Amino acid sequence: MKKNFLYIAAAAVLGFSSCVELDRYPLEELSDGSFWKSANDAEMAVSNLYPSLPYWDVDEAINSDDAVHGIKWAAGNVSKGIYDPLDMGWQGTYKVIRQANLILSKIDDIPNYNQEEKNKVLGQTYFFRAFHYFDLIRTFGDVPYIDKPLTLADQEGITRAPRAEVYTKIMADFDKAIEYLPVAWDGANYGRVTKGAALAMKARAALYYGNWQDAADYAKEVMNLGVYELYDKDNTGKYAELFWEKADGCDEFILVRQFNQTDDTWYLIGWEAFPTMGWGGINPTQSLVEAFEDIDGAPIAKSTLYDSTDPFTNRDPRLEVNVLHDGEVMYGKTIKVAPLKSCYPTGIAQHGDATATGYYQQKWLDPDVDPSDYGTPGEGWNMGKDAVVIRYAEVLLTYAEAMNELSALDASAFDAVNQVRRRVGMPDLQNTDASKPTYCATQDDLRQRIRNEWRVEFALEGGKRQWDIRRWGIAMDVLNKPRYGLKYDLVESPNALDGDGGKICILYQGSNQAVGASTAYKEHNYVYPVPQSEIDLNPNLTQNPGY
Repeated sequence: MKKNFLYIAAAAVLGFSSCVELDRYPLEELSDGSFWKSANDAEMAVSNLYPSLPYWDVDEAINSDDAVHGIKWAAGNVSKGIYDPLDMGWQGTYKVIRQANLILSKIDDIPNYNQEEKNKVLGQTYFFRAFHYFDLIRTFGDVPYIDKPLTLADQEGITRAPRAEVYTKIMADFDKAIEYLPVAWDGANYGRVTKGAALAMKARAALYYGNWQDAADYAKEVMNLGVYELYDKDNTGKYAELFWEKADGCDEFILVRQFNQTDDTWYLIGWEAFPTMGWGGINPTQSLVEAFEDIDGAPIAKSTLYDSTDPFTNRDPRLEVNVLHDGEVMYGKTIKVAPLKSCYPTGIAQHGDATATGYYQQKWLDPDVDPSDYGTPGEGWNMGKDAVVIRYAEVLLTYAEAMNELSALDASAFDAVNQVRRRVGMPDLQNTDASKPTYCATQDDLRQRIRNEWRVEFALEGGKRQWDIRRWGIAMDVLNKPRYGLKYDLVESPNALDGDGGKICILYQGSNQAVGASTAYKEHNYVYPVPQSEIDLNPNLTQNPGY
């Protein structure tokens, strides 16, 4: 049975209302007479930080070369290469940071607070402050660093602190979180951040900025905790379950935002990935489909097994987990993707939300969910899966990437990446037998294979790919290429069905169909623009170059 951790809504008591500008008013003065009097007050305050964890970001796969949005009107500006300052988040993140600062400033006012329990609250608070500052510097570069609740008098002269300076403070906060947090909580506290989550986030931050030794060290500490392992690590054929509700609470999940039916409505099946009801959701690109190796471990460009006219045979099993394609049956409907009336509603261009690429997302489609029952709370489209923020596969790939950068072709790098590959039956990468397609002769050979492993293991899991290509410095190359769907050829035929204009469609032949123009990504797009509303409120803030 899935455990539940109740997020206590402390907002009304604490005055945590939405702010219209950066930390503009002294909320710490609102309830001092009645709050911050007991340990329970601190617990309420820290519980109120948890809804700030991201609750799915599946749509963000379109901000890379992995997918386009089948629901055409839902595609945001970033996916089109438009970086509008009005679109950029800022206020909400600083709101959470302000809440964390308030806790840190008030917790010592609580009398007779058991130190062990107090430390747990402190650990969670430091984690959230670091988590959100990392999101800010990754997005905007230099940002104001605020480590206390501001009074009106404090707000004059707020400027952007150098990213490197903020990064140092982030890592120090993670260190405090690591010191104070437990390795595990009891069942009643399922969902709270742990020492492993803080270590994994510190490793993620270090990896993003190329601090290889730190990334390797902290990933290794997570590995050495001995409490995490890959789901279905012995490859019994259950990998797809990892993305369904039945896997919630498994040992691969290091940090989740717990599904709370009262507060969260997440139509993951209906919105993102259920074409048989008429919506297209996220459509994988041909580039993503081709990223999956053949079953022997060869990239398809070098494969002797790959048949472009039968592209889903003899491939990495993760391809089928991710991509719903022509001929598959899902929820009682056979998927047909040809651009013909006879393929309605799942065929290309057969309605406004049908697939643009000829592929549909499959990763989150739980066959035990009845999507037709979308009127029942907790059922149908509103799947009750926890949103996974960090899973153990990320830690292993972090360690593999960092170790290979520190020491070319390091044996431990091979072992870490191969753990991820073995659990789906993919052969080990190696540097001993040049006759095999898994052979890596150089550091760059292994680097590219690890980078591809990131892509296929975390395919369609939201924004991970968009940040990976940025930290690798390849975003301009990747995003300035057109996005393509599958190949198909429409030909005249006496066997054409009524309504199809005398034509049949031959899939996987002909030319790939362009489904999106290049985005004109430029060097300055590696960081996003500061919202103009913040600059208007505070002239001391500067805009990032190029915007």
